Amino acid sequence: MHAIVLAAGYARRLSPLTDECPKALLPVRGVPLLDYVMAKVFAVSAVEAVTLVSNHRFIAHFENWLRWRQPPVPVRLLDDDTLTNETRLGGIGDLRFAVERHDIRGDALVLAADNLFAADLSQMVAFAGERRASCVITRRLDDLKAQQRTGIAVLDGDGQLVEFQEKPQVPKSNLAVPPIYVYRKESLRLLGEYLDGGNNPDAPGNFIAWLCAR
Repeated sequence: MHAIVLAAGYARRLSPLTDECPKALLPVRGVPLLDYVMAKVFAVSAVEAVTLVSNHRFIAHFENWLRWRQPPVPVRLLDDDTLTNETRLGGIGDLRFAVERHDIRGDALVLAADNLFAADLSQMVAFAGERRASCVITRRLDDLKAQQRTGIAVLDGDGQLVEFQEKPQVPKSNLAVPPIYVYRKESLRLLGEYLDGGNNPDAPGNFIAWLCAR
């Protein structure tokens, strides 16, 4: 399995903190946020390689970060060649860019580089394998304003995702979905169809919503 870590956003809402440093490398208790995320990825025994996607503006920051690390599996940096928030490829655009540039043909663990979480990704990957399906993580979230700022899942009685809402004004459930996904290779093959159809290239959850509606 390949892991794809999306770190090409510009985090304008955190300016000026992110004017000269990518959000994923901001310190949390003195440690770059990305270190916590990568530790979770490296703990998944099925992950054999990692692609980390950056924008061109901050690629040197990630090169310096990687220079001082000794990852247990190969980590390759990928520059999406964008310089501004206005020209960004978007999360789904960066995902397709990574899949095509690094010729990723199997299943993939995909996650945002700036998301601090406690979930065990090994359990998620194992669950996806047992179900032979793409997979998301959900957590209960009862605050309406918080629900409106994240992805929301609607499940059936068997735990299958039947609808996904990206930052809905009227949420249909209290199950929030963080930006952590396991995609089967069959789903990844549909990225081109999704993007070429003029669908929203930003926020990875939009691709999940599209897959559910098929």
